[in-house]
Amino acid sequence: MNKDFKLIIDNEDLESPPATESAIKDELQRWPLFGLSVGSFLQVIAMERQTCIMEVYLNTNHWGHFCFVEGELYDAVYGELHGEMAAMEMISWENVRLNIKQILNTSGIVRRIDKNLMLLLMESSRRRDEVQENGDHDHLEDADGIEDMEIVIDDVERAKLSACLSIMSKEMGDALTAASIANMNEGKVMASYHAPAEAAEAFLRLTKYLKNAFSANMSVELGDHFILSLKDQQTLVALMIGDYQWCVVFNHAKCTLGLLRNVIMPKVIKTLNDMNIE
Repeated sequence: MNKDFKLIIDNEDLESPPATESAIKDELQRWPLFGLSVGSFLQVIAMERQTCIMEVYLNTNHWGHFCFVEGELYDAVYGELHGEMAAMEMISWENVRLNIKQILNTSGIVRRIDKNLMLLLMESSRRRDEVQENGDHDHLEDADGIEDMEIVIDDVERAKLSACLSIMSKEMGDALTAASIANMNEGKVMASYHAPAEAAEAFLRLTKYLKNAFSANMSVELGDHFILSLKDQQTLVALMIGDYQWCVVFNHAKCTLGLLRNVIMPKVIKTLNDMNIE
């Protein structure tokens, strides 16, 4: 992202809209963060685990805000709408102006949105597809400068897998050194955490080599995982789950292999399965 944004330190009253129309116009002059999509920036806030108010301004008739606590979407306000209904109205906006206000005191925050952010993004994308198929574009024409809005998530699968790595990072803390998820059938990296694309691709080649070596020379097949012991108390675990290979490099002095396989990975996979629910 080439444009800088400024966090405005302030306590927020979440029971009323964050600003009047006139005040928002003043904000736009002071913090001109613009040309962004709401959906993509929501994911940035979630990945960074920020506690903040994210104000969004599309035009004089369309503006509102989202409330995050430690990267979790708690609430949204758009006109008379609150919670999930407000969020669903604003998620698909493109080319908006944004303003970020940090929340210093979260004691008075009421959570009105329980659904996972990724599920909301997927639902928004699905609704857009239905609108386009039905030829109903009336509510899109209200947005100034937007004629053909793109789908909020260009690649839903990548977004879901990136969210899974974010959860893994949160669960493992500084024990997690690097991680990647790759599609074994297509031979491409789908998501990564502190893992260069070259390294993730090398893991794929290694798995393919091992599969061929065992199958051709020993008449046995590689199982659903393999483990490599690395230097400096590091361990590499490669897990084959469905079409994907998950490679995780971690400090085994800070996180045991049993904890990773029996607690953390099931939680991550459950989240992925939940995001696949229609």
